[in-house]
Amino acid sequence: MTEPIRIVALAAGLSTPSSTRMLADQLSRAVRLELERAGAVVDVQTVELRELAHDITDAMLTRFTGERLGVVVESIRTADAVIAVTPVFNVGPSGLFKSFFDAMDIEIWKDKPVLLGATAGTPRHSLAIDYAIRPMFAYLKSQIVPTSVFAAAADFGADTEGQADALPLSSRIRRAAAELAMMLRTAGAAAEAEAQPGGDTATTADGSPAESGTAGSELDAEFANFVPMGQLLGRD
Repeated sequence: MTEPIRIVALAAGLSTPSSTRMLADQLSRAVRLELERAGAVVDVQTVELRELAHDITDAMLTRFTGERLGVVVESIRTADAVIAVTPVFNVGPSGLFKSFFDAMDIEIWKDKPVLLGATAGTPRHSLAIDYAIRPMFAYLKSQIVPTSVFAAAADFGADTEGQADALPLSSRIRRAAAELAMMLRTAGAAAEAEAQPGGDTATTADGSPAESGTAGSELDAEFANFVPMGQLLGRD
């Protein structure tokens, strides 16, 4: 039986209900549809960080991860991808969002595919993802989905003056979801290829198997007939 693709959606909204949670749900739903359309089984877990606020603070002060927070950390460690959505305050992510990452082991984010999302009351904060949030995940060495999704109040239908983004929110969500789904499918195909027994064996120019650790095995095929300069000059 095929293992399900595990996705964790982190919502750092401070109210209930919140536009941040709405955006996280829309993103995870779009990613699920993209993957299921390709025949994959998808398991999505949504985490409201506001429910872990005290645990996050305790972890920051004591450097000890409590049981509830530990369960979330382990789910992220084993997840195939993470959707991280935060409200924007003062042109940056919420303190709750940043504290959560400060309290965690940064190694679990290495090579982890991450789809970024952010919400705010006005489109003027839309660049916060690129200036304040994306650099943090670059430092964590995550694989960041190229398209990030910012949603202002207007994008959720609260605008009465026609100030919503020219590209509808639903279109941006679908594009970002398709990019994350492609990253996951590519990673899955690469893992299956590596797991196949009797893979391709490197060969030398005359077709014989190349010995492990030889210079020939490290060269591209077009350089297989490379002759050292010393040999050409008759010095070797």
